[in-house]
Amino acid sequence: MTTRTVVLNPLGAALLHYRRELVSVLEASGQSTDVLEFPEPSAGGGSRSRWVLRYVQALWELRRRARRPSQAARVVVTWPVLGYVDLLIIAACLPGAWLTVHDPVPLVRSLGYGPLSRFFARLLGRRARIIVLSEAAADEVRNALPAATLAVLPHPILEPETRQSRPTHEVVRVLGQYKADRDLDLLKAVAQTGSAAQYAITGRGWPAVEGWHVDDRFVPEDELDDLIRSASVVLIPYRRFFQSGIAVRCLELGTPVVGPRNSSLRELLAAHEGLLASERSEDWTRAAAAAIDLSAEELHELSRSARTLAEKLWADF
Repeated sequence: MTTRTVVLNPLGAALLHYRRELVSVLEASGQSTDVLEFPEPSAGGGSRSRWVLRYVQALWELRRRARRPSQAARVVVTWPVLGYVDLLIIAACLPGAWLTVHDPVPLVRSLGYGPLSRFFARLLGRRARIIVLSEAAADEVRNALPAATLAVLPHPILEPETRQSRPTHEVVRVLGQYKADRDLDLLKAVAQTGSAAQYAITGRGWPAVEGWHVDDRFVPEDELDDLIRSASVVLIPYRRFFQSGIAVRCLELGTPVVGPRNSSLRELLAAHEGLLASERSEDWTRAAAAAIDLSAEELHELSRSARTLAEKLWADF
């Protein structure tokens, strides 16, 4: 019997691509899917309180549907609206739903992850059902909520494109919103290597970085794909992160990516560890050169492996 899954996405703008990735992997693994989503206040307007109310109403609607045997389904929530407080809301509205916790230690200031929220969430014990997308995230959740039921699954990924061409001039990009865990000193050092490459950062909130052209703005979905396709390599210069949606999109689009060796990218790039770098800027320069030297066939195989693994493990889930 085919499993039916409902994907509830309360960040219909910010997580639109992630939701597409998730639905693609679920359906490829033999699960029929329905989607219930709506935009966050920054994209759809309205207040935060109205957004939270809409989220609660969506959970109640799914509970109402579940009373009909023909509509029974597993529910996966793509993002916690109020951090660990979501687990209490889910327990009250739709027991048994799974909450995806992307950043158990938030990279930006967020509600619902403090000691009081964790205390009340612990009271749920194994009734708290959480999906994480890396072992690093799993370790943090186990520390915060040791009794929770935990599923460790790979970041979903779309079927990879077959890349037709690569940029004729080397373009090294960094993409995404600025956060305090971005390693600015590393980026400055990388740009001082004497390479003839063009170094470009595109994303909201970035300060000036010596040696890099910085385009400080929000990047729409379609343009983000174009920026990835036009890059020779994309760097993920975080000191700390739990998974990288940008890295996954790079693999989808046939663009090589380089990131820290001691990170979740080690799971994603296991077949080409030369794309992983230590803290030294020289190592990042070496890894970027190795990434650019990868053939289209090698990149496609790397992406296919990530897709195959995602399909298998989400099917097992």
